[in-house]
Amino acid sequence: MYSLKSLLIFAIMGIAFAEVAQIRECDVNDCELLEVRVDPCARDNANAPCTLRRRKPATMELDFKPNFDADTLSASLNWVTNTGNELPLITMDREACKYTACPVKSGEQQTYKVEIPMDSKFPLNTYNIKWALTAPSGKKCCFTHNIKLVR
Repeated sequence: MYSLKSLLIFAIMGIAFAEVAQIRECDVNDCELLEVRVDPCARDNANAPCTLRRRKPATMELDFKPNFDADTLSASLNWVTNTGNELPLITMDREACKYTACPVKSGEQQTYKVEIPMDSKFPLNTYNIKWALTAPSGKKCCFTHNIKLVR
């Protein structure tokens, strides 16, 4: 009985620590973006970027409704520099269907959930991150948000 109560408490605590991230839709976006959650997401206020620690993985969950049908999706995560250049996280698994249900159907809500390793080689800084889930047709779900990487 005690183990069931403990498990329930830890599950509730896990939900409580995931924070809704403040996002901005990309100029080209073919989805309704419902909510993005990042775990862990320490921050000073609701408008501050999520603070993530190097060497500690983070989980990102995106609830979305695509405005297109697709059999497959590819994922990308890029750092958008101050000059507008996009630098990809090359270690990221690009097969989005491993982390969400495929095929995707227009108007049907689903969740993309992926764990992102925070490599010890990543420089400590604040980053503008761009996420995209792209169909073979070029249609995509796309947004940006800021993170702050700390020691």
